[in-house]
Amino acid sequence: MAGPGATASAPERQLPRLMRASFRFLPVAIFLLIWEAIVDLGLVDRSFLPSFGDTMAALWTMARDGEIAFNLWVSIYRSIGGLAIGSILGVAVGLMMATSRRAEEFFGPLVATTYSLPKASLVPLFILWFGIGDVTDMLTVVLACLLPVVVSTYHGVKAVPPVIVWSARAMGTPRWKILWRVLLPASLHPILIGVRIALGFCFVLTISAEMIAAKSGIGKLIFFYGESGAYAYMFGGLAAVVVVAYAADRALLAAMHHLLRWDDSIHAAAADG
Repeated sequence: MAGPGATASAPERQLPRLMRASFRFLPVAIFLLIWEAIVDLGLVDRSFLPSFGDTMAALWTMARDGEIAFNLWVSIYRSIGGLAIGSILGVAVGLMMATSRRAEEFFGPLVATTYSLPKASLVPLFILWFGIGDVTDMLTVVLACLLPVVVSTYHGVKAVPPVIVWSARAMGTPRWKILWRVLLPASLHPILIGVRIALGFCFVLTISAEMIAAKSGIGKLIFFYGESGAYAYMFGGLAAVVVVAYAADRALLAAMHHLLRWDDSIHAAAADG
């Protein structure tokens, strides 16, 4: 018979995690209930703000007809493609700036002057240069994702303790190996944080660009239904974007935990969350 100090069973250990997960979604559930209530009680005009039930019905209709799946796939392709290109370029530029004074002097002013520039304002210019299509949309996303990754990579590499680099050099490690085996692994945490920030930008800019410069995509679909006054379908498209963006963030967070499983701060954050 187990004593009072016996270790708790697996279901008992998992119960607090389930409770924390439930409380995490509680604000969302309250928001949806309030949304449904104010529409059903007639506090707002249903023709301008559809109820949550009407929105889900419209989303189901679009999913059944294949309309939402096709346009979501197009938008995901543009978003993740732009994020990947922007992240690769951002890591390269940030690494050069952190390890070369000349690169920092060249790229520093460009990053500083363009960081706060609204990237969506460049869409008309890109339409003029590249026309309506994937190039314009993805280039907007690339620029939006590039700068956060540049900044996070730069500060992450700069924060690497110099003694680690000195030790690698003392053992005869070539410069290119120091970059790949010392600086990048040691700064991986801030780099991935920058990528996670860029992930949010990539969906926002994709939807914005598609409303102006695309013939397909979830942004174009939302814009079409909004212009047509079919607001339940417009909100259904928005709901689909929210779900996909949240799933992408959770997937990236899981990848971060796996890649940084050696980092104690990651395990501490996971235990608290």
